[in-house]
Parts: sequence; structure tokens; C-alpha cells
Amino acid sequence: MRRFAGFLCIFLLSLLLLDGVSPREIGGGGAAAFAQEAAEAPLGEEDYVAWEKVALRAEASLASRAASDAAFEVLRRDLADWRIRFQAEETRDGSKIKLLQAQIAALGPAPEEGERESAELAARRDELQGEYEALITPVRKAEEAYARANGLIGQIDRLIRSRQKDLLLQRGPSPVNPNHVVTALEDLQRVVVIVLAEISSAAHLQSDQTRLRDNLLQILVLTLLALVLLIRGREWFRRLVDWILHLGADGGRSGVAAAMVVSLGQFILPVFGVMLLTQALKASSMFGPSGEGLLNVIPAMGIAFFTARWLGGQTFPRHEDWPVSLELTTRERVRGRFYSSSLGLLFASALLVEGVIGLFPLEAETSPVIAFPIIVLTTLCLVGLARLLISHGAKVEEADSSLSSVTDATDERSFIDRSILLIGRACLAFAFAAPFLALLGYTRAAIFFSLSPSLTLSILAIVTFLQRLSRELFELVFGATTDGAKGLVPVLFDFALMVAALPFIARAWGVRQADLDELWVNVQEGVVVGDTQISPTVLLIFLMALAAGIVVTRLVQAAMRASILPRTRIDPGGQKAMVSGIGYLGLFASGMIAVSAAGLDLSNLAIVAGALSVGVGFGLQNIVSNFVSGLILLIERPVTEGDWIEVGGIMGTVKKISVRATTVETFDRTDVVVPNSDFVSNQVTNWTRGNLSGRLILAVGVAYGTDTRKVAAILQEIAEAHPLVIVNPPPLVVFQGFGADSLDFEMRVILRDINFGLGTRSELNHQIAERFATEGIEIPFAQRDIWLRNPEALRVGGTAEATPVADPVAATPAPIGPQAPDSQPESPTEDD
Repeated sequence: MRRFAGFLCIFLLSLLLLDGVSPREIGGGGAAAFAQEAAEAPLGEEDYVAWEKVALRAEASLASRAASDAAFEVLRRDLADWRIRFQAEETRDGSKIKLLQAQIAALGPAPEEGERESAELAARRDELQGEYEALITPVRKAEEAYARANGLIGQIDRLIRSRQKDLLLQRGPSPVNPNHVVTALEDLQRVVVIVLAEISSAAHLQSDQTRLRDNLLQILVLTLLALVLLIRGREWFRRLVDWILHLGADGGRSGVAAAMVVSLGQFILPVFGVMLLTQALKASSMFGPSGEGLLNVIPAMGIAFFTARWLGGQTFPRHEDWPVSLELTTRERVRGRFYSSSLGLLFASALLVEGVIGLFPLEAETSPVIAFPIIVLTTLCLVGLARLLISHGAKVEEADSSLSSVTDATDERSFIDRSILLIGRACLAFAFAAPFLALLGYTRAAIFFSLSPSLTLSILAIVTFLQRLSRELFELVFGATTDGAKGLVPVLFDFALMVAALPFIARAWGVRQADLDELWVNVQEGVVVGDTQISPTVLLIFLMALAAGIVVTRLVQAAMRASILPRTRIDPGGQKAMVSGIGYLGLFASGMIAVSAAGLDLSNLAIVAGALSVGVGFGLQNIVSNFVSGLILLIERPVTEGDWIEVGGIMGTVKKISVRATTVETFDRTDVVVPNSDFVSNQVTNWTRGNLSGRLILAVGVAYGTDTRKVAAILQEIAEAHPLVIVNPPPLVVFQGFGADSLDFEMRVILRDINFGLGTRSELNHQIAERFATEGIEIPFAQRDIWLRNPEALRVGGTAEATPVADPVAATPAPIGPQAPDSQPESPTEDD
């Protein structure tokens, strides 16, 4: 910990001494603020005069096409500022204009020729019409100017994009031509000579020597701090990450999340050291204009190198327990870190080359020659990274093929792995194409095909790191096994990160910032449906109002369910029906309020809705029928939740009544979804509607010769003694008649709760069997006599006379023709 305390002291001291390094002002921030202030003020005649000059200048520049891309970008920015002002002017008096339109409409239509109206009404109409024209004229003028500005901006964008395409496909000198190589070496030698000459000139100037002596202490301290941060800073944070991981090795997720956050210091500290070193070199005053320009490139070079090195460590970590997105071996991760660091070094070299080309007058052959080695080395690193991505995809495909079942989680992971495999193959294709394009002289296209995929991988690596960090934080907050860590919110956050990265990826592939701004303007304007303009703002207001209405509806439902309805005499089924009805009404009202709050005018869709309703009525008539039936069930409540019903041969308990169907839970513990229309159009038996009591009938048979009065008395006694049997009305024992094998009785009882009917039936049967056994009453069973047509066939030799095997008294002639199963002769084996 002493080392880290020393690091903090060094870092604070660096902040105090680093007074010459200031963040670069973001271009366009002041212009945007000026445009916002200008948009708040109404446009006057002098403003339109100034606009006319800008528009004419833009039209002249487009006609001549002589201006540079930078000049066109400045002109486009001016046009965009004017467009913002015109757009604000269009909506400035919108409420007043709508009010005047409503007032004029309230006066009725203007009289036709030959008709007269009162002078007072005519005067009022003229007054309102004059006010309306005075307000609508600036709006129409702003609309025309807005259309003109929008058209000029589109022409400038198309021109610049056309120039970019031509420049990308422009063929230049070949970098492998020996003459071009010699020219490039001479130019590089000239650059070195110029920089050294500037340093030598500054070293001999008395003023520069004096400034160097005055700043010597600051230079030494800054240089020392820079060297410490560059040499030891990354190592300090690497050890701190190892210490945090070791501290949280007991399985806690807090250690991993903290280590991921702390790992940011592995590139922040070295970048800070590069900035200190750059400030120290500037404070020496030993560099001329060219040297100062090169010094300004050094911080960007440091950021490129150390960021790429840090991303390599995050994507291909050294620790086995570090959260990763790629399934790679230890050797492959080492290669991945090497390729990432090499790409960072090549990015820094490319920035230096770009700075040299911009600062010094070089020959046309020099740029392709200098860029060619960087292109080749970049493609080699890109090929290595692409192979690692493909290796991950191949391993995952092999693992997926060995799985017998696929879950939702593996489906999601499979999509990500297929995307990684596709990205790897695309990078491999770009990497192979770039060097050949450079050899043919298409240097800009080669730079595009090598640099853009590399920058894209860097952006995706940053997004992946943020997604893994967010996942660790969610698991830390909600727990690793809860739905909160694996629910919808983390997925939406990951999706938002990916969407936020799209503009950066677009910039990496050459899309201009102006194109992105124009896309955002178009998104903000939305689309026009009839007279209604649907924009993100309108959608946001609609969703917020709808969400607020749904929340209020849920609160009302909760209050009704928990506080109000339990204090009433409404049965539980009715309470649930009322809560469901409030939910449907609240949802419908929320939709209407949201439409009104968003200002959506749906009247123009009435004709389309009317035409579609006919087709919807025929195509969805079953759904509509079930919906209406569901409303009837909720209003009339012939069936409520918890009822024991029988419908369409299905018997069970009503579990849930929804808009389209009702869920019935059978006694087999299976859920059957029954359309609501079956409850309205078919016969439904509700065993528990109104009350839970119900009748139970038990059939009992006794042998002939038994005392029937005694049997009836026993059955009556058993029925009255059961606790679930209601004594008023009393149980009824009925002597049904004389059966084929027994004297038939029925016990008819009313149970307090028919839901216990099956158990009561079983218990009553047990008691009847016990009492009959005690009283000596016999419960008969059916008996059958068997006759054989040819019993002599069963004897050996078949000569014996047939003898009857059954009671002669019960003997009956054998029937002729097909016999019933009970009277068919048995086989010899069965008879034996």
C-alpha cells in the first residue's frame, strides 16, 4: 500500500504542475449556442436579407464546385444554423394560429355570392381573418426558407460524398516502385533536417535559452513524473487489480467489478504521463513551428497506443477468472494481447505520419510509400485477430453441436457467437484486400480497408467491456441467481450501449459528422401521417402518458383489491370481476389520454379504420366473439374464478377469466383453455354457483330376503351421522325397486360443501359396508351359469354321452345364433 500512497502523491503533484495542458475545445459548441439564442428571437427583414446572401453564396459555390470540402463544410454549418431558426419560426405562434382557426370556424362558413350576413358578424370575420393572415405570413415565409435551406444542405452533402467516393477510388503512385521509395526517403530526410534545424536555431537564440533556464525546474519535474508514470504507472495498477482479485477470491462479485473499474488506470496513467512529457518538451522552447506541430500529435499517439494495449488486456485477459466473451486458450490470449498492442503502436505511427504529411510539403509519391508498411503490418495484426474470432466461433459451434437440447440462453449466446464469427470472417476479407489495393496504387482505399475494421474492433471491444462491467454490477446489486441480474433491464442496457456505439462505428467507416447530424434532424422531424407528425418527442410523450395511466390503473386496482372491495358484501368472484373490469377500462382510458397528450389527430385514419374493420370483422370474428363473451362473463358473472364447473365434457375449477379465454384447472392438475364463447353459447354446469352445498346420491343393493325396513333405517342413521350432511332438509333413503340380482336402495343427501363430495362418498361407502357386515346383511353380486354344447368332445375318444355340468333347474335351451360374451363356451384349457 505504500507504493500506491506514493502514486497518489505523484498524481496530485502532476495535476498541480500540468498547467499548460488544457482540453481541446469542442468545435461547434459555441456555434450551437449562438444558433439556439438566435432561434429564440423572431426573424425580421434584416435577417431574411442576410439569409438571402448566404443562400446565394451557397448556390454560387454549388454551381462552380470550386470550393474545398472544408469550405463546403463551413457553408453547410451556416445553412444548418439558418434552418434551425426557420424551423423555430414555423412553430413560434402555433397556439395563436390554432386559436384563430377555431374562432373563424366557430363563425361558420363564409356566405356565398348573393347571400348576406350581419355587419357585426362580417366585421368580426374580417378582423379575425386579418389577424390570421398577419400570423400565418411569417410562417409561410419561414417554411419556404426552410425548404430552400434544406435543399441546399442536401446538395452539399451529395457533393461532398461524391468527392469522398472519387478520392477513395483514386489511383496514385505505387509504393513498391524503387524511384518512389527513393523520393520518400529523401523527403523523410528533409523533414528530419528541418526539425533539427529548428531545434538548433532555438538553441542559439538568447531568448529561447533564457526561457529554458527559467522553466528548467518545471521541465525536470514534469519529465521525472512523466517517466515514472510511463514506466511504473501501468505496473502499479496491474498489481492493484491482482490484489483486488485476490482479496475477492472467496467468490464475491464485488472484487471482479472493482478490478474492472480499477483497470482503467492501466491506460489513464500512462496517457497522463505522455501529456506531462509533451508539456515538458513544449516548456523547453526548443522546437519551432514544425516541431510544435509534431508535439501536438504526441498525446493522441499515446492515447491510441495505451488504449489499444488496455483493450487487449481486457479482451484477452491474463486472469482465468476474468469475465470474457471469447473462448480462447491461454496461448491464443497471449497472441491477442500482442496483436492489440501492435495495432495501438501502428495507430500511433499512422497519426504521426498524418501529422508529418500535414506539416511538411512532401512529394506525391512519399505518402503511399510511408503508408505501405503501416498498411501491411496493420493487416497482419488484423488477420491475427480475425483468426482468433474465427477460432472462438469454431469452438462454440463444435460445443453447440454436441448439445442435445438448446435453451433460450444458449440461443442468445449462439446469436452472439455467430455474429463474432461473421465479424472475424469480414475482417479477414478486408485484411487480405488492403495490401493488394495498396500495391495497385489505391492507397486511400487500402487505408480504409485496414483502418476501419481495426477501429470497429476497438469500438466493439469497448462496448463489450462496458457490457461485462454492467453485468457484474447487476449481479452485485441483484445477486447472481436472481431474475434481476438476468432480466430485461441488463439486456436493454446492453442494447442501449450497442446503439450508442453505432455513430462511432459509422464514423470509423468514413461517415461524416454532418451526415449523422442530418440523420438526427430527420429522426427528430419524424414522419407525417395525414395531418399528424409523428416524431420521437411525440412518441416519448405518448409512452410516458400511457405508462402513467397504466401505473395509476394498477394503483387503483390494488386499492380496490386490498382496501375497498373486502369491506363490501360482494363475493370474491365479483370482486375479481370488478378489478378486471377496472383494469380494462383504465387501459382504454390511458390509451385515449396518451393520444390526446401527444397531440395525435387520428380522425384522418377513421376512413382507413372503417375499411379495415370489415375485413377484421370477417377475419377475426372468433376473436371478437370471444372478447365480447369475456365481457359478458365479467358483467353477468355466471362463472367466477374458483367455481367448480363442467363445460363441453371438461370438469374442473375456474382458474382465470381473461378477455379471450378462460383457464380451467382439471382435477388432474392440468390447465385447459376454454374459449369464452363456449360459456355463452353452450350449456355450462356450475356446481358451486351461489353456494357450495350440493346433493350426493349413493346406490346400494342388498340380497333378496333382507328386511327392507331395517336396511332403510341403517342407511338413514349412517347419513344423518356424517358431519358434512345437512339435516335440513334431512337425508332421504329411497327403496328404488327389485333388481335382477338385488333389492335396490338410494341414499340421497345434501352436503354442506360439494367440493368434498368424492371423499364423502368414499367415507359413506366404508360405513355402509361396515354396518352391513355387522348386521349380517348381504350385498349380492351377479352370478352366471355356463352350458356346454358338446361336452363329449372334452373326453378322450369322444364316445361318452353328454352330461350336464350345471344345475338342471337353471338349465335353459342353448340359444340359436350368435351368443353374448357371458354365454360363450370356454376353451378346453380354461375348462380344465
